[in-house]
Amino acid sequence: MGGVLGIRRRQGKPGTVALLEVRDIEVRFGGVVALDGLTFDVQANNICALIGPNGAGKTTMFNVVSRLYEAQAGHVTFDGRDLLAMAPHTIAREGVARTFQNLALFPALSVLDNVLVGAYTEGAVGYTRGMLRLGAGREDKRLREECRWILERLSLGHLADRPAVGLPFGTLKRLEFARALASHPKLLLLDEPANGLTHGEVDELGETIRQMRDEFDLTVLLVEHHMAMVMAISDHVVVLDFGRKIAEGEPQAIAQDPAVIEAYLGTPA
Repeated sequence: MGGVLGIRRRQGKPGTVALLEVRDIEVRFGGVVALDGLTFDVQANNICALIGPNGAGKTTMFNVVSRLYEAQAGHVTFDGRDLLAMAPHTIAREGVARTFQNLALFPALSVLDNVLVGAYTEGAVGYTRGMLRLGAGREDKRLREECRWILERLSLGHLADRPAVGLPFGTLKRLEFARALASHPKLLLLDEPANGLTHGEVDELGETIRQMRDEFDLTVLLVEHHMAMVMAISDHVVVLDFGRKIAEGEPQAIAQDPAVIEAYLGTPA
């Protein structure tokens, strides 16, 4: 069904081609330097985690990639194109989707309609005409079938027609994930997806992220404080402290890096 609906299937193992290239990014807010010459790559089909203490610049970097913040210096290349030259409202169509630390859903809308908000950014009719059903009959039917399929894949299919209001927090997190997937992203930015979840829900979320990476042919850039999940699902980890990169590498190496232990994981005994 994924091929019929236009969902990409992952081919092979994570590659060595960078989908996202960040070079010498600087972001300042007045006299505060939030990012100071940050450089790293995210390889296609990898899960790359940005970690660091509060205020290290992780969400600022997310906001640069999603075009909410302007960088004062540096370059970001996405899929071979200058990301910082793209208009913010075109980012979703170009293949970048994100979730937020705080849920950004429409409580009064059904679960299905919340996911359709993401799908309409990818469709030809557009969000406004799609939601008002203006000349959108055939496309609306296709997108609804696709969004129901995504909900089924995230074990939310039985909730499709009920309002989002009142659903458990962990369920709403998966709903936001479903909405991001509906826009057919190449790059998915997950901003603290495990925040507020129970330990059991965190384990389930980690497995879901890996499964969706594989099934939807995603590259994932993850900001997360839940270190067990980061180390379990990441292919690559970039560590920030005061806006600067202090380490990067595979999770096992990062967990043993003295600079990382001192800055983030705790001073070694």
